Amino acid sequence: MPRRNRNSATSAETFTIWTSFTDLMSNAFMIITLLLLFFVAKSSTETSDDPISKPKDSKPTIISLPADKYSFKSGSAVLPQNLQDDISQKGEDGVILRTIEENIAELEKSDKQVDVIEVIGHTDGEEVGSLKCDNQRGGNLDKKLENVSRGDQSVAILCPGSNADLGLMRALAVVKELQKAQKQKESGSFKQLQFRAYSSAQLLLPNDQGFAEKNRDPDPKRRRIEIRFAQIGEYVTPGK
Repeated sequence: MPRRNRNSATSAETFTIWTSFTDLMSNAFMIITLLLLFFVAKSSTETSDDPISKPKDSKPTIISLPADKYSFKSGSAVLPQNLQDDISQKGEDGVILRTIEENIAELEKSDKQVDVIEVIGHTDGEEVGSLKCDNQRGGNLDKKLENVSRGDQSVAILCPGSNADLGLMRALAVVKELQKAQKQKESGSFKQLQFRAYSSAQLLLPNDQGFAEKNRDPDPKRRRIEIRFAQIGEYVTPGK
């Protein structure tokens, strides 16, 4: 029987241990790599579903049209020319219309539906006074408002009897201009929208600061048009 070389046995044992160690390290490396790939893929999926630019809890923009940029004549709801141009100019979208459409697109990407554009007219607390309209004194919205809303007559025929009237008149004037731009659209979300005109008169301060204190001084900072985005909800009568 041939004599076994001790050095050969030691080398074989060393080789076997080293091979086992490298196999173990290789397997560990593969496991770590797979885990890293899993976490990277998961992180990528979460980022694409909920990107920072469109968080699910984001609030819709409130578009403010201040008096220092869009100044109506006293007691009038006829749109200033720059306000008309910023909605739609020669059939092209103006900056206001583009801002509305961009906000609708962002809300839709975060699964929030927009059905209605609400336009709210705000005034300061200065009294409207007694204006002469159609050879009579006092407001005429009770007689003329429906005709203007349907487009049968111009908003220029309206005369306010109060700040509440004036805020509504100006909001309606903006709505009519938006509707005019809507008719030029062939498709898209803006084409499907409904519009609402409201008045807050002198009641609410800018930037949702709450109800205003009594102040009859002229204050252009409070005169503004706000454009808000809303959904059509279900009508419910309490108790039924």
